[in-house]
Amino acid sequence: MATYIARMMDSATGAEGSYKFEHRDDLMSRPADDVVAAFFEHADREVFTRGHVEYELNGVVKNKDMKTVVAIGSLHMAEDAGREPQPFTVFISAA
Repeated sequence: MATYIARMMDSATGAEGSYKFEHRDDLMSRPADDVVAAFFEHADREVFTRGHVEYELNGVVKNKDMKTVVAIGSLHMAEDAGREPQPFTVFISAA
C-alpha cells in the first residue's frame, strides 16, 4: 500500500480540502480515470459523510513523470437531489 494526497477545490465556492488516502503501490501506473476513481472511493467513505456522492469527469490529465493526475468535473451529491451539480477540480499525487 502507498499513501496519496488529493487536493480538491470546489469551483463554485472556492472551498479547498487536502485528503490523504491509501491505495495500491502501482496506482499511478494505472489510467488517469482509475486514479480519480480510487480517490472518490475513499472520499465517498471518509470525506462526504452526509451521503453518497457520484461524480462526472469533464477532463483528466496525467503526468507520468511527475506522478500526478488533475481532473475537473461535477459532483452529484445525494442530499442535494434536484440541485445543480457542483463543479470541482482535484489534484492527486503520491505522498
